[in-house]
Amino acid sequence: METIKINNSVFLIPPSQPKLQANCAKEYGQFLLDCPPKLTILEAQAGGYLKGNKADFAIAISRPDRALTINENFTNEPFTELWVIPVTGGLKDQFKGPASMLLSFLIHRRSKDNFAGLYNHFAHRAFQQWCEEGMPGDPKEFCYQAIASVLKNYIFCAEFQKVEGTLGTYWFIQWSYRNPQSDFEKDALEAAEMIRTGAESGATVHWVTNDTYERWASNAVTAPALPPVSETEARLSLQGQNQTAMPQGKRK
Repeated sequence: METIKINNSVFLIPPSQPKLQANCAKEYGQFLLDCPPKLTILEAQAGGYLKGNKADFAIAISRPDRALTINENFTNEPFTELWVIPVTGGLKDQFKGPASMLLSFLIHRRSKDNFAGLYNHFAHRAFQQWCEEGMPGDPKEFCYQAIASVLKNYIFCAEFQKVEGTLGTYWFIQWSYRNPQSDFEKDALEAAEMIRTGAESGATVHWVTNDTYERWASNAVTAPALPPVSETEARLSLQGQNQTAMPQGKRK
C-alpha cells in the first residue's frame, strides 16, 4: 500500500484497485464500490455497496476509448477509463477528514459521449486562442498543454441523470467542472497531477496493479488487461475521445 501526502491531505493508492462501477441500469443510477455481480439494488444497499448518485473528482488519467467485452451485456463496446480521486459524495465520505483514494472506472455510451463533450468545449476554446495568438507551433501540442491544464486546475462533477427510453429506464452521467473550493480539493488536484506526470514520463505506476476489470465478474467473456499508461497514450487521452484534436488555452 502506498500513499501520497500533500500538506495536511493524504491519498491512498491501493495495491489493487477496488472495483468502482457507474451502474446505469434500470433502478440503479448509482456508484457502486466492490459490489458482487447481479445483486438487486436492495441487496446492494443492504451490503453497503451503494455510494450515491453524484460525486466530484480530481481526474488523474482519462484513457482513450477501447473496445471491451464485459459480461453478456457489453460485447466489443467502446469504453473510456478514468482514474479519479473522489473529493465529495459517498465515495469520499468513507474516509474522514482530508483523505481519499485513487479509483478507476469505465464509462460508456451516453456517459462517455457527455464526458467527451467537455473535451470538445475545451478544444474549441483552445483553437480560438491558438488563432488569436498567431497560430504558434504545433496545434496538437498546444491542445495537449491546454487540456492538461484543465485537468490540473478543475474539479470534475459527475451526476446520474434518469432517462425513460423506448426500452425502459436507464441512467447516464452528466459531467461538468468547477474551480476547487477547499485546500483539500487543491491537494487532490496536485496528487492527480503527480500520478499523471508519472504516467506521461513512461514510468510504471508500480503501486497501481489495476487488475480491477480482470476481476470484474465470474461470467465475464473477455477480461481486458490494462497495462501502464505510456506518454503517447496519455497525450492521446487529452486530445479528445474519437475526434480530431484541437487546441485550447495555455497552461495558467
